[in-house]
Amino acid sequence: MSSQTIFYILKVLSMFLNRFFKIFSFVFVLTVSGILFLFPSVRTSIVLKSSDILAIVDKAVSVPFVVVESKAKDLKNLSELNDENRSLKSRLYQKDIDQSKLNRLESENRELKDLMSIKNSVSGSKQVVSEIIDRNYGSWDQEFVIDKGSSDGISDSMFVLSSGGVIGVVESIEKNSSKVKLLVEDTISSQHLTFKIESQGQSIFALLNGYDEKTGEFRLLQIGDPVEIKKGSLVSTSGLGKYKSSDLPLGTVTSTQKASDQLGQEIRVKPKANLDVNRYVLLIGE
Repeated sequence: MSSQTIFYILKVLSMFLNRFFKIFSFVFVLTVSGILFLFPSVRTSIVLKSSDILAIVDKAVSVPFVVVESKAKDLKNLSELNDENRSLKSRLYQKDIDQSKLNRLESENRELKDLMSIKNSVSGSKQVVSEIIDRNYGSWDQEFVIDKGSSDGISDSMFVLSSGGVIGVVESIEKNSSKVKLLVEDTISSQHLTFKIESQGQSIFALLNGYDEKTGEFRLLQIGDPVEIKKGSLVSTSGLGKYKSSDLPLGTVTSTQKASDQLGQEIRVKPKANLDVNRYVLLIGE
């Protein structure tokens, strides 16, 4: 059998099969349509099954979109929460700053009122209110610099007071500033500051000998025979020596004991002033 014959047979067979499948498909469609038309229950069952299948497919297809939408909402909510958190932190920080400023202003106001009260109670001496402009951390409880100097009439014979009483003396002077040495400074005894104690109707004089950091008390040394001094007696400047201003409060007596060198008695004094002065001081002297 030749190749042309085989090709012809195959072509005829193909045409036959093609025509057969077309007829079969047409008959199948007619048969199914007839069944659906003649038997409604079958049609309903097929529709219900088709609906279930479509619902399952729709649900399967929609799941990724639902997940993505849910995550997008979560991210949006998270972003809003972050923005709100930053806003609240900023407002809280500003509130802390405002409260800090308010506390500082209230403290400065109390300082100035206390200084004005002392200033109004003292007469016959030069008085200058000054501001602390420099205070080194390493010598915080030893000294500081104020914004008044020789051009303001400051002299090295002036006491320095904070709210309550005396806390130091002027040590050195420049034209527009001065250095203040605090009474708690380690070498303060070299200044030979004399204070007086009013007890039982008499004035007792004693030298400032140092400061006890553990008890927070000044140590004064009375030279000579010990004199009975009552606890709570007022201690103030004497006006003797280099520093002429008298009756400026230092503190009150807490205790007395015989001096270690047996040459007098040591007097312990609780400071009346706030030694940790914040900003303003009052200078009094000649």
